[in-house]
Amino acid sequence: MLPHLFRMKHRSQIRSYLLGPLRVDWLVDVELLLLTFSTGIQDAISFPDFHCFASNQTGNTVVLAVGLAGLGGDLFELTNVGVSLAMFVLGSTLTGQIANVVGPRCRAWLLLTHLVQTTMAFGAAAIQAVYGVKASGSSVLGAIALLAFSSGAQVASMRPMRRSEITTAMATAAWVDLVIDPKLFALRNLSRDRRALFLAVLVGGSFAGAYGHVGIGSANTLIVCAAGKTLVTLLLLANREEPPQERCE
Repeated sequence: MLPHLFRMKHRSQIRSYLLGPLRVDWLVDVELLLLTFSTGIQDAISFPDFHCFASNQTGNTVVLAVGLAGLGGDLFELTNVGVSLAMFVLGSTLTGQIANVVGPRCRAWLLLTHLVQTTMAFGAAAIQAVYGVKASGSSVLGAIALLAFSSGAQVASMRPMRRSEITTAMATAAWVDLVIDPKLFALRNLSRDRRALFLAVLVGGSFAGAYGHVGIGSANTLIVCAAGKTLVTLLLLANREEPPQERCE
């Protein structure tokens, strides 16, 4: 009888661990900042290699309009821009809608989606390593599709973490929100500190990506980006869970 009760309790604990919603605390902030750093690296690689952004879809939207109007010349590849924008939206849509069903902060779901995102980043790095740096072609479109889908899924999967100051991708609103904060010069201001850290880490990731591209090549630098995503995936195993207010079942 006692072993049976022990097994039941053990299964219940595992179920609660996997299906319970994650608590939003300092570890979530660390994970968001790691993803932000990876995003900076990724866009610093995608723009010089593919003449489009993998994460910054504001830039892609403007570039797409400029290109369709015939004003871009040879500055960018419209096909690359279109694929990036489309795959980012697709990744966001699928990730967000599935999360609405299973629970947006469910550990099992977050582990699965971040494992997929990480695999896609490693896949893009493999494509770059095998086929080299090109401006166009099927291999380029494949790498862009993987990176952009992964980026869209990343943003959508972390939005429910209630950290609007750390979006992991978009910087424009963060810059504005930082400088107009009425408590900008206050001694203690957690929202300001999060925004400032987000922007600093994004800039740092961008520099790391740019100099990594020059020093070790884009494929190896993308591996660094994917390694950052891997670390976040592993850290999700350590997040504490909230009381079971929502379940992915």
